[in-house]
Amino acid sequence: MGQDNTFPGNNGTRDDESPVDPGSGAEEPWTSGFDPENAEPTQYEPEFTGPAEKESPARTSLDAMTRQRLILGGIVLGVLVLIGVVIWVLVGALANRPVSDATPEPATSTSRGPLPADVEAKDYQLGDCFADFDSNASKARVVECNTDHSAQLGAIFRYKAEDSFPGTTALRDKGREICRTMMLNEASSKYVLLQQNVYPSSTSWDKGDRRVDCFIVVDSGNTLKESVLQK
Repeated sequence: MGQDNTFPGNNGTRDDESPVDPGSGAEEPWTSGFDPENAEPTQYEPEFTGPAEKESPARTSLDAMTRQRLILGGIVLGVLVLIGVVIWVLVGALANRPVSDATPEPATSTSRGPLPADVEAKDYQLGDCFADFDSNASKARVVECNTDHSAQLGAIFRYKAEDSFPGTTALRDKGREICRTMMLNEASSKYVLLQQNVYPSSTSWDKGDRRVDCFIVVDSGNTLKESVLQK
């Protein structure tokens, strides 16, 4: 059992062209002659060939920049959808994950019979007062808190039976955490008090020990004369 003593663009190209006016510019002269059969003069008008119809420059429905924007937009949308799915899965997984109860044991002690009495460590109750307290001992003498004593049990935390051994550092931190939840009364101001955390070792954990205790102690002697816990 361990312990800790502290107090925590461009749509194509085109050439510039000037329109050609069929009525302007040089025309071919009328040609005069005779019809060999009728012997009458006949005029031939040459066929006029106007300017060739200009071909419209080639155009595409979407320019390259628009296509790039659509492609990038599609990629971004796909990534956002994927992120949303991942977040949804994680939230669902965390919501179903069992969480260890981080609340210290409430101050409800059952009667243990007449005191003083020698009590095993596993049976210590919240609020118990101890004479000549030794945190390393497997037993301690529990006395009435209005008699001389050297320690009082101020907080208890129990891990679940199915929990794995969390390690010494985590156990020590848990002890400090529950010590911060203690409420002391006005009488506590008359004493110089320390806190002492007691927690399982890996060996005692394997034997079923799951409790972390926070004791209020004095540096020496049975100098406490009353309970220092707020009721």
